[in-house]
Amino acid sequence: MKKGRMKYIVLIIVLIIYGVFMYLFFGIDESRERRASTTLLIGDSTVWNYSARDWMNVTNKQSLSSLDWQKFHVYVDNEYFGNYSVWLDDKWYLFDDNRNAVNYQGDLFAYQADFDMDVLPFTLSDIDDFSYVNQVLEEYELSSNASYTLANMTSFDFDKDGVLEDFYFVSNVFATDFFPDKYFSFVFMVKSGKIYMLYEDVDQNDGTNGCRPQLYTVADVDDDRSYELIVECSRYSVQEPVIMLYEFLDDEFKITISNQ
Repeated sequence: MKKGRMKYIVLIIVLIIYGVFMYLFFGIDESRERRASTTLLIGDSTVWNYSARDWMNVTNKQSLSSLDWQKFHVYVDNEYFGNYSVWLDDKWYLFDDNRNAVNYQGDLFAYQADFDMDVLPFTLSDIDDFSYVNQVLEEYELSSNASYTLANMTSFDFDKDGVLEDFYFVSNVFATDFFPDKYFSFVFMVKSGKIYMLYEDVDQNDGTNGCRPQLYTVADVDDDRSYELIVECSRYSVQEPVIMLYEFLDDEFKITISNQ
């Protein structure tokens, strides 16, 4: 009888230890993500709100007006600019604590959150080795002798494993000195020799269609201890750019939210 009771006691202790371990390993991160809330300003055309693990485009005038004079952590051209109050008119304007206007030039990324957001700096450079780009072009039956209007790359430790991943941004849209039959735009990551596609767009070219993508921000925007990518895709003339938030889930990139 005592031996049977002891077995039950040992079993209960093992289950309790297992439960504590699973919570520490998985539950804390999930609880952090569930509690996290933030508002993001991306350029002058996009406002996203994240709460209760759900993303939402903020487009209502009243909701946008409610952000006026609120404090945001501000980045300009991927560098921390300061903590300022914001005001929306034809663009986002910045003000210091005395409500003096603060001038800035460049791409604006600003956040207001109940956590300290990890924003990762990066530097874009020209592509000097087109081996992976040519693989992608050949896969889409495009010539590897293509001309480009965009051919940039950057490297950073996206998945925090101590090894740098390479991100490529290539396009031939909006060309002025050549006119391809087909336009293309690609964004992809290379990790351990494998290509992971983020953005792909190939179609017949009429000179004004297509979209030219560029990396805008790398940050852990939902406090899940993983980086997300914000990609801006510029369209012809004065059309509003497409802004997309990418997460890496189940071994592939997926768009979590877009302004379109």
